[in-house]
Amino acid sequence: MKYNKLYLTTPFLIGLVALLLSSCSFRNRQALLKTPYDADTVKTVRVINGTVADSEDYYNLIKPEDELAIRNVQDMRLIVRDAQTSTNINNQQTFTTFKVNANGEVVLPKVGNIKVAGLNRTQAAAEIQKAYEAKELNAPLIDVRIANAYIVVLGEVGKQGKYIIDREDYELIDLLADAGGVNINANRKMVRIFRGDRANPEIIQVNLNDYNFIKDPKLKLRAKDIVYVEPRRIASSSQNFQAYSTFIQVGLVAVNTLLLIYNIAK
Repeated sequence: MKYNKLYLTTPFLIGLVALLLSSCSFRNRQALLKTPYDADTVKTVRVINGTVADSEDYYNLIKPEDELAIRNVQDMRLIVRDAQTSTNINNQQTFTTFKVNANGEVVLPKVGNIKVAGLNRTQAAAEIQKAYEAKELNAPLIDVRIANAYIVVLGEVGKQGKYIIDREDYELIDLLADAGGVNINANRKMVRIFRGDRANPEIIQVNLNDYNFIKDPKLKLRAKDIVYVEPRRIASSSQNFQAYSTFIQVGLVAVNTLLLIYNIAK
């Protein structure tokens, strides 16, 4: 009788211990990018450690070592004859890539060095266009993209990875659309954007369930932003439970074996 009581009680005790361990585990245990400011939700948008002033005419500025994708909207062959050097990006429009040197200049055929560091892509296009007009190129219409201005998106989205910023008004909602939307396990009430200095970043928390987030100028994305869509608590708890259930099964087998040995030896 004593054995039977022990036999019946032991699995219950193990299950209880596992449940307590699970309940003591911290919220969203599986989240990759934890911060001291994490919460279940925010009202709409919350900015932590904000450092960069916002403006309606914000642009990503060109820096040394950036790669510029340049094309003449009329005919790129007027600038670059070698079709082998060109690449197709953004709806099959033909661009050619040039690197900005350490002096902040881009070296272009026929016009030489053009200072572009510190300019946005529209200003750079205007400077390049003037240079080619001075060389009597027939009515050039220059378009410039910063080819290495990318954003990283991680977590519960359709497709994680790097996404190129190909326009000035590229916002969080655009990125989520390009990434295939958020998954069913996503915590829509807590999406985080990490911006600026990686050692002390600006952190922007967003509640996707409040449509007002689309009005916030902070959500106009910038080069090298990291966007993280964390899993919902229930999804994390489910993963924790699976791990604990495996542990329980192993524990039960061990306990049953010991009890069987004890019973035989008795």
